[in-house]
Amino acid sequence: MISIKNLMKRYDKLIALDNVSFVFPESKVTAIMGENGAGKTTLLKICAGILPFEQGEVKVDEYSIINDSISARKRIGYLPEMPYMYDRLTGREFLFYIASLRSLKDAESEINMYAELLRIDHFMDHELGTYSKGMKQKISLIAAIMHNPNNLLLDEPVWGLDPLTSRTLQEFVKRRKGTTIIATHSPQLVESTADNVYILTHGRVKLSSSVSDVLEKYGSVEEAYFKVEGVNIA
Repeated sequence: MISIKNLMKRYDKLIALDNVSFVFPESKVTAIMGENGAGKTTLLKICAGILPFEQGEVKVDEYSIINDSISARKRIGYLPEMPYMYDRLTGREFLFYIASLRSLKDAESEINMYAELLRIDHFMDHELGTYSKGMKQKISLIAAIMHNPNNLLLDEPVWGLDPLTSRTLQEFVKRRKGTTIIATHSPQLVESTADNVYILTHGRVKLSSSVSDVLEKYGSVEEAYFKVEGVNIA
């Protein structure tokens, strides 16, 4: 579980997150939606311990991301929207490097299992510089989940993925038992995968609801998004 209270984040004079609070419960998938610049990626980076913040409290399984950051970050898996990789390493070498940073003892079996699941096992010994965006996304996803984190943060996880891998990822997310937070622009992904949804506008929460309630009230997540954002589609 991840809990956030009265979180404030600024970039110079720009307020990215404006005194927001969230509870991301155990065994639930929560989607974060909003236009570009709404604060989705900033929120995930703060939860992952990557970005500092000016005010508030962030706890990961009751561990403070500030006061007990090592314990908190061990319980996090983070898939960035634009993963950074070393292009001269092979996919396998990169994942073993990440495993060594996390002191994983049985990394090989985990890497092989996820590589086969994501249908990238035949490319594991090719240099990352030769990979497509979708293939890099798969490697980054393996890096995020191979230590079996209780809390998984996914920033636009299906962007660049082929339909089969996208479906595989969605099924994996729905089956896992921990907390999952997905930042996305895709209403379809929210409807097919998430239990709860938040919509952010200019760093503030404009909608907080279960997906089932959104569908009952608005008919679709897309329609709810347009209503909250004040968009009139003629």
